[in-house]
Amino acid sequence: MGAPVMLISTSPERTPSLASPAGRHRLAFDQTVPRALVHRAGVAEVFLTDGCRLDGDRALIAAQWPRNHALYQPDAVGCSDPMLLVETVRQAAIYAAHRFHAVPLAHRFIFCDLDFRVVDPTPLRVAGAPLRVVLDGRFQLEGNRSAKRLGARFDAVVEVEGRPCARASVRLLAVGDQLYDLLRHRTGAPVADGRVPAAAVTSASAAEVGQVAGGRVPAAAVTLVPAAEVGQVRPENVLLSVDGAAGQPGTYGLHLDLDHPGYFEHACDHVPGMALVEAFRQAGHRLIHQTGGAGATAPARPHLLAASAVAFDSFGELHVPVAISAQEGPLDDESGARLVRLAAVQGGRTVARATSVYRPHHFDRAG
Repeated sequence: MGAPVMLISTSPERTPSLASPAGRHRLAFDQTVPRALVHRAGVAEVFLTDGCRLDGDRALIAAQWPRNHALYQPDAVGCSDPMLLVETVRQAAIYAAHRFHAVPLAHRFIFCDLDFRVVDPTPLRVAGAPLRVVLDGRFQLEGNRSAKRLGARFDAVVEVEGRPCARASVRLLAVGDQLYDLLRHRTGAPVADGRVPAAAVTSASAAEVGQVAGGRVPAAAVTLVPAAEVGQVRPENVLLSVDGAAGQPGTYGLHLDLDHPGYFEHACDHVPGMALVEAFRQAGHRLIHQTGGAGATAPARPHLLAASAVAFDSFGELHVPVAISAQEGPLDDESGARLVRLAAVQGGRTVARATSVYRPHHFDRAG
């Protein structure tokens, strides 16, 4: 879904040690790492602040999470958005590849799969200051490395304010432009038929829409799911439409605004992986918290997205409809957790799949 780092020397007062194995190494939280090292266009979207390599393939990487963000906002009981955790791990994997494994800055990154599990939501509570995060991670090479290709898995224990709260993992390929082009176009991708599908592109810039179809699709052609029903506060962050591909319960059209400053933080030639992960989160949230319908009941407490395993099967084309589906599956768990299976399908091809677990909060917002 890229330049050498200048190490920052800070005073003990500004960079306290963490009460964990990571605490034996001082990590700075004073400023972000260069945005090129995490493939971000804007400094405001960089969450990493420092990193150091330990023995072997182990590295400690520091981040600071904002109390609020245009895209990543606290949930109903004041916990940090789990998508902020996912984005931080994504950035950490890219950073480790460039900084500690000499991957050229011009290489493209293809993420094959990711998973995370929140083991203790309490440290994720947003309080009166930005949260300090440390990833205790291992960047393990997979397959044969060459000048044109590096495959790796990045696994990390995530600590917030010195308390372990989650585990996360991503598997990636870093490739040069020539190999990227081969991988990008190695399968026959669905192509637009001269029209801009309402479920695919609805708010693109005039230039982009004109290039594809010679005209603009009116915004009124799309009916988005209300923001509150998908766990969002800002309507512009909603990714699910009830038009087009949304012909059955639990199925939605993927709504992409190519000018969105978060989902399209920089130019992308395919559906961003993080947009698919967020669409899955939104579809799962609505399924778990909806009322009415065939046997659907709202939970007594808000549920936290506690775990998700996502596999990216192929590239998604920007101007072809994508259907997002969500179905609840069986889960033998006495805690009240609920399991959701999700898929993104385009032109008969599965673009991505996920299995997510939602757990009830055991504290209220004031708690």
